[in-house]
Order: sequence, then structure tokens, then C-alpha cells
Amino acid sequence: MSSTNISDEERIWGFIAWLLSIVGAVLALLLKPGSRYVRYWSYLSISFFIVLLVASVLGFIVSFIPIIGFLIDALIALSIVIVYIIGIIKSLTGEMWQPPIIYGIATLLGIEKI
Repeated sequence: MSSTNISDEERIWGFIAWLLSIVGAVLALLLKPGSRYVRYWSYLSISFFIVLLVASVLGFIVSFIPIIGFLIDALIALSIVIVYIIGIIKSLTGEMWQPPIIYGIATLLGIEKI
């Protein structure tokens, strides 16, 4: 889908879906169910939320390892923040981004059917 075919309203709803995580995704799906772009970003947001939960648990577990655990936990947190910021930018530009792990989970949720 070309970014020129996406309205500003759809970009804003895609942004809301990504920015507000699971809450934004559900709101966007309920309020803009006819927009392929909004549904796309909603599925990515739900998938990102799942990755965030898994990363949080993993980070908590490795934090018990002295020094190395802290470094791994910090790397996980930094990666999450970077992906989140990139997602914000991509959702506003109208791009249908496919972040590696997140898109894989979204595929399992049915993103390719939209």
C-alpha cells in the first residue's frame, strides 16, 4: 500500500494504535474497522505488546545474574524503546513497516488477512 493512498485520519489512528499499545489498538479497531492501514497498525501494536510482556519477564529473570544480567536487561530495554520510536515515526509517515519479531507474531494473529 502506497503512503499516498492513506489519509491523514488513518495515519493518526495508526499512530494512536501504536502509541497507546493494547488500548490504542482496541480503540482503533473499534472506531476505524474499515481502514486496512489502521487494522495493520493495530495488529502490530498488539504484537508489540506481546513482545513487551515477554521481554519484561525475560529482563526480570536475567536481572538476577550479577553484572551481565543488568547489561542484558538494559540492552532489552533499549531495543524496546528504539523499536517503539521507529514505530511512532513509521505510523505517522504512512508506511506499512514489518519489524522482524513483531511482524512474525502479527502474522500468527492474522495480519496478512487484512
